Amino acid sequence: MTPFRPTYFNVPHWAEVSLYVITAVVLVVLAYGIWRRIALWREGQPASLPDDGRERLRRLFDYGPPGQKRIFEQLYPGSFHAGIMWGFIILFIGTVLATIDYDIGVLLFDFKLLRGPFYLLYELVLDLFGLAFVVALLAAMWRRYAQRPEHIVGRWGFALWSLLFINVTGFILEGYRLMLQQPAWAKWSPIGYATGRLLASMGVVGPIGETAHQVTWVVHMLAALGFLTVLPYNNIIHMITSSINTYFSPLERELPAGTALKPIDIEEAEFFGVGEIGEFTWKQRLGFDACTRCGRCRTVCPANMAGTALDPKNVIVKLGEHMKLSMNGNGKSELPPMHAGTTQADELWACTTCMACVRACPVFIEIVDDIVDMRRYLTLTEGAVPATAGQSMRQMMQSGNPWGYAAADRHNWAEGLDVARIKEGEHVEYLYWVGCSGAYDNRNQKISQAVAKVFDAAGVSYAIMEEEKCNGESARRLGDEYMYQMLVEENVGNLSRYSFDKIVTHCPHCFNTIKNEYPQFGGEYEVAHHSEVMETLIEEGRIELAAGAGQTITFHDSCYLGRYNNIFDAPRSLVNARSDLEFVEMERVRDNGLCCGGGGGHMWMEVDAERPVNMIRLEEARQTESDVIGTTCPFCLTMMDDAVKTEGVEEQVVVKDVAELVAEALAEAMNVTGS
Repeated sequence: MTPFRPTYFNVPHWAEVSLYVITAVVLVVLAYGIWRRIALWREGQPASLPDDGRERLRRLFDYGPPGQKRIFEQLYPGSFHAGIMWGFIILFIGTVLATIDYDIGVLLFDFKLLRGPFYLLYELVLDLFGLAFVVALLAAMWRRYAQRPEHIVGRWGFALWSLLFINVTGFILEGYRLMLQQPAWAKWSPIGYATGRLLASMGVVGPIGETAHQVTWVVHMLAALGFLTVLPYNNIIHMITSSINTYFSPLERELPAGTALKPIDIEEAEFFGVGEIGEFTWKQRLGFDACTRCGRCRTVCPANMAGTALDPKNVIVKLGEHMKLSMNGNGKSELPPMHAGTTQADELWACTTCMACVRACPVFIEIVDDIVDMRRYLTLTEGAVPATAGQSMRQMMQSGNPWGYAAADRHNWAEGLDVARIKEGEHVEYLYWVGCSGAYDNRNQKISQAVAKVFDAAGVSYAIMEEEKCNGESARRLGDEYMYQMLVEENVGNLSRYSFDKIVTHCPHCFNTIKNEYPQFGGEYEVAHHSEVMETLIEEGRIELAAGAGQTITFHDSCYLGRYNNIFDAPRSLVNARSDLEFVEMERVRDNGLCCGGGGGHMWMEVDAERPVNMIRLEEARQTESDVIGTTCPFCLTMMDDAVKTEGVEEQVVVKDVAELVAEALAEAMNVTGS
């Protein structure tokens, strides 16, 4: 006899008819719920739609349901999540095929799809993936209820229990059918066959078995249809919205989310920043709905580690709940306030904008953009900037630097060095953008001097700009887009007067804003970080380094150089160029490196923290037992140096920029050769 799938075996006619009626109602409710979700996103502000669908589909395949690259960065949760995902997908496909087999094939065309060898393979695949599905669900429950990691809240887990119940009742239903029908091909459904044998051994046979099968069929179908009914009205909607958000998020070849903040049209904007939930874009609102509440953003957030008020997961979850209030029939006037209600100012100001949360998010939610947009409202509309940050920003505007030092003193760091000032009509290879820290801060002036010495020794054609002033990056991250754009306009105007091939910076914050954000305002330049330039100089043999006293060194990645701009190797090549240095990596490095705590304007403000971020990072560096902590950012150097002094370990460890490491070895080489 040819194997085939018996549809509605032992199912009363009234139950079959009821299934079609209930299914029709469920599909209407499901479609309505999805439509309301889409309408909820569309209530947001406009955002551009991508037009490169093929590449986005490829990225969706890599990071969405098929590939799950970010999910698998954590092996244990990644494994059971993959089991749940693939089990759900295969079982769903199996249900669709069963529907096509009977409702289309048999009823409309008198054709049986699920028959013969194909049906046997169908049964085997569904049983095996169903088993994997159950095992994965149990593993997820073990993690949630037994291991109880801190970043997972909400212990009920409705989706897990619902899916487990549906799948287990499905196996029991299959067991009853095989036990009652006893087909020759029963063993092609190994789990169902084993379940049927177990039920038979328990005496659930004959009329009792038939009744039990019918009851199980009704319960299973109602559970499955009930799950579909609540899908658009429950957090399990992320099964759909997470993939949609992944599709629409920036591609790898584009700037990562947060790298270049969206500009505000100061002249035409109806509002500044986000003060109400409707002022987020539709893409940001989709992101709130896409949140899986996995808590990965929380585990990597330096502000959260430091014990501040910020929990990035809670911010997104609360915004999502606030947004959904309008879906429940609440008008704008009935919604609670978003600021000082749903979110609190101290949460927003605690963010260092390090982008670790964005990098960790498996569904690509743009958390930093959301936080900065709300900061913009506090700064530009409410004028509610933390006091110390407000003073620094006023000084940026008045004096061109956050300390309020005189513009005439900006280039005092170069006294005694042969550093040229660029002139109109002349051309240089590099315009060296020194930055405020490199110009005014006593410790960071040593970085600027080291860069100049290396460039001079290599015969680099470079100069500095007399009119240089603050690039405005900190003001922008603190929400003052108006001040930022004024500084940009002045800087771009001055830069346009001069001829150079590239701008080189040693500050990643200067690097990122000039490279990635100035083009928004007509300032398009080729920009290089000093570590990249020095790496090239060494490779070309234009400078030679000599070994000094042997030391051990570890390296701290700058967020704005690394996660923002994917520059990880150039600084390490400079460390490795020193043959006298033994290089030891910290546990958290590169994409997973921990912030120093100075980004997002934190260099200019006080943040209430139980354990400052820079102290946490120093502890990690000290675990390597290194003599030197290498950096590539003046903010990082300041924060790490402050931590060293606070901890009182100046005699055990010193913090140095990679330019200083190169300059020291270069000076040693010159002493050896007598040149």
